[in-house]
Amino acid sequence: MTIKASSLLSIVAIWVASITAVAMQHDAWWSLIFAFLATAAVGTGAFRRLGLSRLIAISGIWAGTAIAIIETADATWVSVFAFLATGAVVHSFMRRDSYLGGLGIVVAWLVVGLAVSLADQDPPSWLCVFAFLTSGAVANSRGDRRGLAATIWWGLAGLIMVASDGWYWLGVIAFVLTVSSLGFGGFSFPRRLEWDLFDRDEDGDRVRVVR
Repeated sequence: MTIKASSLLSIVAIWVASITAVAMQHDAWWSLIFAFLATAAVGTGAFRRLGLSRLIAISGIWAGTAIAIIETADATWVSVFAFLATGAVVHSFMRRDSYLGGLGIVVAWLVVGLAVSLADQDPPSWLCVFAFLTSGAVANSRGDRRGLAATIWWGLAGLIMVASDGWYWLGVIAFVLTVSSLGFGGFSFPRRLEWDLFDRDEDGDRVRVVR
């Protein structure tokens, strides 16, 4: 039994980002608690191959978190959602070669870090909630469509946020567009409503278990 390099490097990325942030913001020391929990989340899969895509995603999650914390200790609570996002990525269905998925997650979290870092007042730390939701949606999607959507929509939202020093609500829109993968195919509205409230099963019907 061997420890996989992708798991070890993921743990290194978590601690490099966390220690750097705490070194710059001593009041953010308690973020190390969630770095430890994230390490435990990665450690549960240390003997299986996480893959480069998860390594990229986890590195981006904690890099964005570190950027936010370095700017203000008030953003330390972002590490809570960084831990949750790490767990979501580690235990997801994400393919090891889903590089667009990893990139989409990185972009979302870097937007959080930059938005907090560049804000003149009231840093929008709450964007981490939608970055976390985006991470879970992208990591558990089939194919790279959501990864591409996250890269483009969060990237555009980040550019507008930085240029305007505001419009942070665009992060919510970026999350919604990512989940629906709007503009990238594969999404359709239901055509009709089936009225099944009072239907009864026939005697010969059997419950089928989908495996």
